[in-house]
Amino acid sequence: TISQDELGDIYTLTTEDLNFALRHCKRASVSFLGLLVQLKTTQRLGRFSSLGEIPKTIIIHIKEQCLSRATQKDLQGYFTSGAKDRHVKLIRQYLDIKPYHTQNTSTLVKNWALDAATTKEMMPDIINVTLEYLVKERYELPGFSTLERICQTARTEVNTKYYDQLCGYL
Repeated sequence: TISQDELGDIYTLTTEDLNFALRHCKRASVSFLGLLVQLKTTQRLGRFSSLGEIPKTIIIHIKEQCLSRATQKDLQGYFTSGAKDRHVKLIRQYLDIKPYHTQNTSTLVKNWALDAATTKEMMPDIINVTLEYLVKERYELPGFSTLERICQTARTEVNTKYYDQLCGYL
């Protein structure tokens, strides 16, 4: 449930947002609304969302602000089109975020998780530290299950190392 205050504070379009969208789409097009919905949700979540993940109240709020006449069905068409994929690249550039690549970024995330696991035992703490690094370094956030798996592996690795050290001393 999203309050009216949250909608107003987080999902209200700024002049810069509108100018960005106008540079890439016609105001009357479905793409204009789709671009703005993607932009505002990515600004909030740090990752791109599917249409089904975005609450209708957010879409309606943004739709009312930009005076769009697009329907939910039109928006579904946009989210399955090539325009959406082109807009993902534009939004990444605009927000200055790097895409999450499984091979390259996972190594960084694993190192951050290993570092966090040396001082933290609880999984939420390790995940939060790793998330902070991702945000600080301006990376797009991976799916939660991916992040959780990497952090669990890191915690297991650190705990095994500590256990082996302790057994060696004994």
